Amino acid sequence: MTLKEKVGQLSQTVGGYRCFERFGEDFIFTDDFKKFVNDYGGIGAISNILRADGFTQHNYGTGIELRHRVKVANALQKYVIENSRLHIPVLIEVEANHGLQALDSEMFPTGIGMGCTFNPKLYGEVMQSVGKEISLSGNHIGFTTMLDMARDPRWGRVEEFFSEDPYLAASFAESGVRGIKSGGALACCKHYCATGDCMGGINTAEVNIGQRELHDIHLPAVQSAVNAGADIIMAAYNTIDGIPCHMNKFLLRDVLRDELGFDGVVLSDGFGVGRAINQMGYDKVTGSAAVLKAGVDVSLADGGWYLNLIEAVENGIVEESLVDEAVLRLLIKKFELGLFDNPYIEDEAAVCRYVESGLQKELSYKAAAESLVLLKNDNILPLNSNIKIALFGEHAYNVYYMLGDYTAFQNVEKLKTLCAAFKERFESVSYAKGWDFEGKTDDFDNALSIAHNCDVAVVTVGGNSSTAISKTVFDKNNGAATSVAGFLDCGEAHDVAALKLPGNQLEFIRKLKETGKQVVAVLIGGRPYELTELSTLADSIIVAWYPGAQGALAITDALIGRVNPSGKLSVSLPYSAAVLPVYYNSFLPPPTNGYDTNAYCDFKQRILYPFGYGLSYSEFEYLEMSVCESEKNTFKVKVTLRNNSNIGGSEVVQLYIHGKGNSVRRRYRELKGFKKVFLEPKAQTTVEFTLGYEELKVWTVNNKYELENGIVELFAGSNPKLLLKTEIKIEI
Repeated sequence: MTLKEKVGQLSQTVGGYRCFERFGEDFIFTDDFKKFVNDYGGIGAISNILRADGFTQHNYGTGIELRHRVKVANALQKYVIENSRLHIPVLIEVEANHGLQALDSEMFPTGIGMGCTFNPKLYGEVMQSVGKEISLSGNHIGFTTMLDMARDPRWGRVEEFFSEDPYLAASFAESGVRGIKSGGALACCKHYCATGDCMGGINTAEVNIGQRELHDIHLPAVQSAVNAGADIIMAAYNTIDGIPCHMNKFLLRDVLRDELGFDGVVLSDGFGVGRAINQMGYDKVTGSAAVLKAGVDVSLADGGWYLNLIEAVENGIVEESLVDEAVLRLLIKKFELGLFDNPYIEDEAAVCRYVESGLQKELSYKAAAESLVLLKNDNILPLNSNIKIALFGEHAYNVYYMLGDYTAFQNVEKLKTLCAAFKERFESVSYAKGWDFEGKTDDFDNALSIAHNCDVAVVTVGGNSSTAISKTVFDKNNGAATSVAGFLDCGEAHDVAALKLPGNQLEFIRKLKETGKQVVAVLIGGRPYELTELSTLADSIIVAWYPGAQGALAITDALIGRVNPSGKLSVSLPYSAAVLPVYYNSFLPPPTNGYDTNAYCDFKQRILYPFGYGLSYSEFEYLEMSVCESEKNTFKVKVTLRNNSNIGGSEVVQLYIHGKGNSVRRRYRELKGFKKVFLEPKAQTTVEFTLGYEELKVWTVNNKYELENGIVELFAGSNPKLLLKTEIKIEI
């Protein structure tokens, strides 16, 4: 390959959503796309030809619909192969955070909801279906958020992450990678590294962490993804200790490749190369060379920045061998997919049959049902379906509120709103908007009159990150009407300083309580909100996060008892935004001798609902925990529990440790095992965990993982009720 052909493989200068125009059922590739292919002898990878949302402005009629997917992918592949000297096929990428960001694709719960299922196996099944859909569509790579930790609820992207806890997040990352690969696609995991610890919860802000925080909190999910066979790791926008991740050789080469053993492709985030170069004040040629030297192989949404590598090599600023190394990694992925032997999809209708089969809808419903977290229940749930229900809240009438960020435009006629689901399940339902995101009270009187005639009031609370929800704005000067995005308080680039429920939600609920009716609150949103006042006002609270396209039915079924809530919080909910951070696995112990080192003088409580918390319609009792050493420093832990109720249900058995007597101070609690089990009424079961080197290792003063002599306390139950306690001794 010539140098120009090599660099053409590494620079994604033309975005996939900009590479075509649609005319009816025909698709024509743009001149910019054709020119790049012809000038650089092909193209290594192209992103998001399927993306159809407010960012790309592709929709039904202008974008690639389900029936077009294979036709367009084959045509794109054919053009690249036939118009390049070496006939190298192209890799096609697609956003797949919680389903394909494509027209007609199923939308699953966002990451924070999936984490609350405490069911990585189910997530693996979801991602297997996503991988199969990618493959059948003639696409190849799924971009999925799997590596970030939800350490600050103010950050708008918290909805994408599984958890604040590294052990739980790592379990999901492993299952997600294995799932998408078993479906036939390549797994691109984002973002590397530590972007969830951004200062002040500001998107892409500086991260200041040490080696221990890096290894204890932010690398376990990366290691699990690598071990599971991650094909591509996407670098993060943020800097760590002043060094952009895109230019951090220590992170990209020393840690990711040498320490964690990653041998796949490192991909920049969109426009990340140019961003890093501008941050550091480099010129384009020197900067692009610095990014390549640091370890970024391929530049996503490049804008031409990586094309400067040609000049960098010619001027001796960077060795051509580093270009060769990067290109080889990309070519290997094409070989692994078999693209050189068969770059085309023969059955154009297979993806239609798969998507329309209903399998993904079943998985989506199951995931939504298991993600629901019951925070409070004052003997009101489950509801009887023949009572009079008054339903309130903006979320109830628009299905987009259920879907979250990274969602394509939807055929809304095929999806159920919460209003529609209620009318299917309840005999008598009245709806009014009630509260308003902008604080308008014009519907208060109407809503309250409806409430007076109901048995139970159900009100949605929370926010929105879907850019598809729009409103019409009229220009006062010329009367022209334009459509702009509606209320957004979550999603990428939508960070908040306060965690109050938006608009006049609490004001409306105060008015509802004055009617004397029982109030059930359903939280729909992408971040932990401050629910302190809501927890005193509402008789019952269910957290649904963004539950996906089948979320409305899952929520409704939980309210009437068809679904027994089994979700546990994968993130801690703060008492107030003023007391952040509130992640449970800190170094702060509980109060001792009347002195609380974990509280402020003006806020005696920090966590309202902790990580691992969640109620059920069943009543579980933890009976016994036993430990035996199966081999040196490897322990078998058995926990016995019973369902004392007359309702069958699932419980998440949680095992935590606290190490003492080590060379470093240990975190007060660390999750090191969990199992979700279903128990029939009055049934009893015993679950078993193994604690070995991986669970007991410590990042020591020697800056490496080791086993150390010491005592390890064990706690089992459902956080915060960890009633079973014992300890083990580590002897090296």
